[in-house]
Amino acid sequence: MLKSKYSKPILYFIVYCIFILILSVVLSISIPHQDLTKFIPIRDIGIEVGLIFILILPFSSIIGLLIGGYLFAPLFLFIHKKVFGKKVEYGIYEKDFKKFKFFSEGIFAALMTINISLLFTTPMIISISVGSDPRSFIDDLNTFLALLMFAIGLASILFSTTWFLMDSGILYSNLKKAGDTHRPVEIRSVGRWYGQFLKGYAGVSVVLSYIEFMELFIPQLANDLSIPLFVMLLIVFVPFPLIIVIPLIPALIVSDRLKEHRMKYIREKARKLGIISNAEVNFELKN
Repeated sequence: MLKSKYSKPILYFIVYCIFILILSVVLSISIPHQDLTKFIPIRDIGIEVGLIFILILPFSSIIGLLIGGYLFAPLFLFIHKKVFGKKVEYGIYEKDFKKFKFFSEGIFAALMTINISLLFTTPMIISISVGSDPRSFIDDLNTFLALLMFAIGLASILFSTTWFLMDSGILYSNLKKAGDTHRPVEIRSVGRWYGQFLKGYAGVSVVLSYIEFMELFIPQLANDLSIPLFVMLLIVFVPFPLIIVIPLIPALIVSDRLKEHRMKYIREKARKLGIISNAEVNFELKN
């Protein structure tokens, strides 16, 4: 079961780590005595890149997952019930989740990570990151990359909240309230309701913003770096939104392994809020 379920994602992560290690060595040799950010007290851009992309990003996403799921998911459920509780009814839908779809969950967290990092790549943050006033576009790029280690944790906090709530099967419906009116009947997941708001900040617009951001650096990197190093960086930067899904894999595996525990945990919190009924969802078409 473990092999068939996680083998491909783990393989992707291993290949990713090997590539980052090679890139780190090439960076250390090609750009000696150059640091990426003052956030890491090491003056070696290769070691910093390796630490960020192989160790810090996965670790930060796991911590974010646990904080978001176990602290913020119950809080969001409480807020939802306080705001909408008088207008809708809640229930718990029993459904067996067996598939592990790391990409469909990870891609939105990855896009949110990029969006947060772009938003905080400001002159003030750049000055803190590089230890001086910004001197070139490369300082912006270095700061953007350094901020990923914080952004991925925040993105994991936000999206793990929706993952925990969705998997717990907590639904709400206006069925009884809408029964005698012209209002449409809705049956929705509390977690998916929150997820729709988050996906507004993790969509196509983020990809476009990232492309616009990277257009500033590609010509300068082409002029300043050797061809082999430039090609390696292109391999990373061109599909970057997809690349950032990979360091999320350990967190998503942890989330999947904790599924039974976290479902039970959220449902216990739901019962304390008065959500005790089981929900049955049927949609039948009759001629």
